[in-house]
Amino acid sequence: MFEMNDLTPVEKHDGTWVKREDLFRREPGINGSKLRMAYHLLEGALESGVTHVYSAQSVLSPQAIMTAAICREFGLKCTLVIGSTPDKAVRNPYIREAVNMGADIHSAPVGYNPVIQREARKLVEAGNLVGSDVCWQMPYGITSPEGSSLAEVEKFVSVGGHQVENLPDDIETLIIPFGSGNTACGILYGLNHIKRPSRLKRVVLVGVGPDKLSWVRSRLKSLGYGIVPSGVELVHITTYPDYAQYSDKMPANLGEIALHPTYEGKVYRFLESRDDPWWHGEERESTLFWIVGGPVL
Repeated sequence: MFEMNDLTPVEKHDGTWVKREDLFRREPGINGSKLRMAYHLLEGALESGVTHVYSAQSVLSPQAIMTAAICREFGLKCTLVIGSTPDKAVRNPYIREAVNMGADIHSAPVGYNPVIQREARKLVEAGNLVGSDVCWQMPYGITSPEGSSLAEVEKFVSVGGHQVENLPDDIETLIIPFGSGNTACGILYGLNHIKRPSRLKRVVLVGVGPDKLSWVRSRLKSLGYGIVPSGVELVHITTYPDYAQYSDKMPANLGEIALHPTYEGKVYRFLESRDDPWWHGEERESTLFWIVGGPVL
């Protein structure tokens, strides 16, 4: 089992280099870069004395099961704030497994994200006023908390940034599925600050939802870096919304690897539909596809 700072392997499958972040995993099937980020945040919370974690998210988000699993491991109380009644919520496998791991459910009035985030903040504030628990809210999207210092932000992005250390030097094109931007930000930080493969020519961000490029650019700029190292081309293409909606699921396999249908599977099928030379033909031999995470459960 990989520990948080261990390097997950780089392998070759179906003629393509693959970074296997899906192999950073815990029971019951949770895995990937987001899981590592969740560990980082919850380790920090534990060290600061937190005893009760609140997490607000959609019933379809793996944030719920990731938070619940790590809270169980660390001996923390966990409450999931969702816009659904408990009996309906547990019909979803993520929520059902989270409850099986000891999480409680708090029902917000409605399921809109601003409402459930606000509800979680109120519960944290109320819990801290009572004083029997030290309460903390997992940031939505598993990202650095609002108000974090630049040092804290840099520590957060470096958690994923170190995963560039074992990229082969003969990689010329790096493909990154691009959703919330947190994983991409960590990888780009790593390429700027930790290691750049000597032959790297381009980084391809393949979006699966609303564009987060300006957010990533701003975050890296605040840390003193450009979005890609000097001499590296940035290519930004997107599946959204013309090729697919964010919620669309597109199962796919790269060799024997099952890809996440909302992210990697969609990106893979999108690339197969195009004629980019770094994906089709001889150039693919020097292309690496970064698997952010695999199917959960």
